[in-house]
Amino acid sequence: MAGALAGIKIIEAASYVTGPFASQLLADLGAEVIKVEEPKRGDPFRGWGERNYAATFCSLNRNKKSITIDFRSDDGRDVLLKLLTGADVFVQNFRPGVLDKRGLGFAEINTINPKLVYCSISGFGSRGPYRDLPGYDTIGQARSGLLSLLTDPGKPQGMGISFSDHLTGMYACYGILGALMNRMLTGVGQHVETSLLRASVSFVSENAARYFETGHVPRRKQRTMTAGVFAFEDEDNLAFVLHMSSPEKFWHGLFDVVGKPEWRQDPRFNNRKARVENYDALAEQLAPIFRKGKREDWLRRLIAKDVPAAPINTLDEVFVDPQVKTYGFPVEVEHPKMGKMKLIGSAVDMSRTPPSIVLPPPMLGEHTEEILTGLGYEGDKINSLREKGVI
Repeated sequence: MAGALAGIKIIEAASYVTGPFASQLLADLGAEVIKVEEPKRGDPFRGWGERNYAATFCSLNRNKKSITIDFRSDDGRDVLLKLLTGADVFVQNFRPGVLDKRGLGFAEINTINPKLVYCSISGFGSRGPYRDLPGYDTIGQARSGLLSLLTDPGKPQGMGISFSDHLTGMYACYGILGALMNRMLTGVGQHVETSLLRASVSFVSENAARYFETGHVPRRKQRTMTAGVFAFEDEDNLAFVLHMSSPEKFWHGLFDVVGKPEWRQDPRFNNRKARVENYDALAEQLAPIFRKGKREDWLRRLIAKDVPAAPINTLDEVFVDPQVKTYGFPVEVEHPKMGKMKLIGSAVDMSRTPPSIVLPPPMLGEHTEEILTGLGYEGDKINSLREKGVI
């Protein structure tokens, strides 16, 4: 069955994470995505491995076709304009103003294709004092306050995942879908804009609401205290977590498992407010208890009591987890020249139009001739463009 977005054509002139992730989410839903890349080099993520086909690149570019165009040239700009004339969505993550200087900004494209949804992604947005600064994932995490909630004062650390980049891609996808829905009703496209900073600030709304209410600046530990989140290690240094939240039954189950049923009546631990105030004392008493057993046994006993508990899985453990296996992860795809690879599948399922992986990540410029031919370019013209370095 065709995907939910079958018939939607997306042109992506984006690199690294934010734009490619947004368009990949849409591609998984059935949209046709044509990735426009710089000749010879392509998306810089291609070079983060071997064969100009790095795993990092592949994780963000399945279900796409690749065309190489140097649209700094007049001929290349003409090719991109032809693509945009017949497109539904344009996704770009250049710095603000770059495409405007080349006559490829929203105002110009809107005149030739008023139905186009034009999505701009940047570090900080098209207005404001940071407009022209370089924006990268960790910068977005740091300026937004997100990183302050993920690391501790006195021991600041960067994260091992591109958190702000992926968040921004998801928010961009959300905006694009909303704009496409509005176009169904009005027949008119619009400009969708997001940035690393804006998306990341939006994402920390829970902690921001607490700050607005109390005036106290939250840090990582505050949420662990208020939500009853604990992390422990067993006798083999294997880590696991508890997320106790509010229901009393979780706490009663925990106290029974660790052999401390009397804590149900202990004034330090017998209600939510007391447990928050005495979080450190409770953690200090639980840690040596959990050190005296095996993680597997502790988790079995906790789960039997309906206590929310889980191992802190490393990725090698994730993909042997029986629940993860039921999602069909990982998904194996094969490129006819680059061979087999494993990828993560979609985060959602849909009963009528399920997301799917139809195309493996493309080689650089793999579909250039196919796409140009579809635009009406003949062999001689395509050869001329190649000789000029336009494609």
